[in-house]
Amino acid sequence: QRYLESASLKCALIEGLDALIWQLAASVALPGYTIHQIVAITVTLLSAAGLDSSDSAIIGVLPTAIGLATIPFIVKPLDELAEVGMDVTLRKLWAPYLESCEI
Repeated sequence: QRYLESASLKCALIEGLDALIWQLAASVALPGYTIHQIVAITVTLLSAAGLDSSDSAIIGVLPTAIGLATIPFIVKPLDELAEVGMDVTLRKLWAPYLESCEI
């Protein structure tokens, strides 16, 4: 993308910060939290069913396996959630500062 020369540093910093925050949300925070919750729910359900890791090695790895198996299904929804979250919060805040960015 091309910027007006007088605004290039400001525009690059804002857009770089936008990309950094989006990547942290979409690739680290949201998936980490979601997978953690899925694993915790699986452990709770197994425990409620009277099963725990001392019963069998398979039961011990099952929560982790289920958490990992959910990754392909959560990527797109969490990317979209990060996008919408950025659109309704931070991008509204710095939109006025980006008006002078495009040629």
